[in-house]
Order: sequence, then C-alpha cells, then structure tokens
Amino acid sequence: MIKVSPTTKKTTFQVTLPEAHSVTVVGDFNGWNSSANPMKKGKSGVWKADLTLKAGEYQFRYLVDEQDWMNDEDVPVVPNDFGSNNSLVTVKFPAAKKTASKAAPKKAAKSSKAKK
Repeated sequence: MIKVSPTTKKTTFQVTLPEAHSVTVVGDFNGWNSSANPMKKGKSGVWKADLTLKAGEYQFRYLVDEQDWMNDEDVPVVPNDFGSNNSLVTVKFPAAKKTASKAAPKKAAKSSKAKK
C-alpha cells in the first residue's frame, strides 16, 4: 500500500510480510540501490518506509530477504527489461490554495501647497 501525504510531502510504502527478515523498497527514485531504503518492521509484520519524493511517476519493487523481488498489489504494474513487472506509483500533491490578501488602502497624499 502506498500513501502520499500532501501535508508532510512524504510517500509511505507499506507491505505486510510477517515472516520476512528484511524488506527494502527499491526503485528509480533511489537508482535501484537495494540498500538505500530499508523498511522497518512493525509488531504486526507490517514493513514501512517513508520517503520524500517529488511529484511524478516512479517504478519500484520490494526486495524481500535480499533475494526475492515482489510488487505492491495495490498499485498498477508496468513491464520491465527483465521480463517481469515493476510496480508504478504516481505521487501527486494538490495545488496550493491561493489566499486572497487584502491590501491596506493607500492614504491620499496631502499636498503641502495650498490651492490658490
């Protein structure tokens, strides 16, 4: 499961694998570096990693126990160069709301010359 927080600008990767000893999220956002983003295991066997990603589309996979590649079942997949598929996540942030600021009215400049 993937969650994108517009407030913190963090993307949370989450997968339930209670029997796994290690899980890493690997993708084009980290140069497919299998040691760049290890996930942390929670008490219920849910592995999580929070990443700060810019808006865009990213391909990724989970590397389980340093040998088994796994896709995220909750997102679309795209074919990769190795004859399998990569998971695809789209990171979007809502457009910032523009706040209307009321400019203080300018006071008319007083003329120091008296009218004749």
